[in-house]
Amino acid sequence: MKYLKTVATILWKVWFYILTALCTLTVGVIIYLMSYQNNNKLTYFFMRMWGCVIFYGSGFTYSLYSKVNLDPNENYIFIANHTSLIDVVLMYVLHPKHPIVFVGKKELEKYPVFGRIYKKVSILVDRSNNQSKQAVFSAVKKELTQNNRNVVIFPEGGVPKRKIILEKFKDGAFISSVYCNSPIVVYVFHNLKNMFPFVFNLGYPGKVKVERIKILFPEGGTKQDLKEEAYHLIYERIKDDKINHANIR
Repeated sequence: MKYLKTVATILWKVWFYILTALCTLTVGVIIYLMSYQNNNKLTYFFMRMWGCVIFYGSGFTYSLYSKVNLDPNENYIFIANHTSLIDVVLMYVLHPKHPIVFVGKKELEKYPVFGRIYKKVSILVDRSNNQSKQAVFSAVKKELTQNNRNVVIFPEGGVPKRKIILEKFKDGAFISSVYCNSPIVVYVFHNLKNMFPFVFNLGYPGKVKVERIKILFPEGGTKQDLKEEAYHLIYERIKDDKINHANIR
C-alpha cells in the first residue's frame, strides 16, 4: 500500500510539472509578445489564467478565512509564509481584482525568452548589490502608485528548510510599506509544506487553508514594528501545524 501511494504521488508530481511546463510555454508566448506593449491589465489576465490552471489542474482548491476585506480602490503589499512552489500560483488565484507583481531575483532575467517574461511580471532585485536593493523601493512605489498593481513579497526571502516553522523575516516588505506609505496584508498558508514539498515522492492534492488575518498600516510605526507584528501574527497561526518528515528537505 505504501509503495502504491509513493507511485501515485510521483505520477501526480510528474503531471504537475508537465502541466506547468505546458501552461508556461503557452502563456509565456503571449506574455512575451505583449511585453513589447504596455497593457498590464491584459497581461495580468493571462498570468492569473496561468496560475488558476496550474492550481486547480493539479488538484488543489482552497478555503479562505478572512478577518479583513480588501478595498477595491486600494493597492497593497501582500505577504505570507513561504512554504512551496504553490504559494506563487495561489497568490494569483486569491487576487482576481487586485493585480499583483512579485519581487524576484534579478539573476533569473538572464535566461533567453523567460527573462523577458519574468521582467514583465516581477520587480527584480540583486540581493548582493546594495544599489539594486535600494532601487527596489522606488520600483515598488511605482507599481503601487502609477501602475495600479499590488506587490507580493515573501518576507522569509525564500523557502526555508522543512523543519523550520517560520524563518526570520527580511526587511524589504516593511521598509517598502513605510517608504510607500502602503498597507501590508498578512496572509497565512497552512499545510503546504506537507501538500507540495520540494521532495519528489511526498505530497498530495487537496484543499489549502488560507487565512487573511490583518492589514498593517505604516502610519506612526517603524519597519521594525511592522516586521515584528507580522512575524508574530503568522507564527502564532502556524506554530502548531504538524510538519511531516521534518528532517527531509
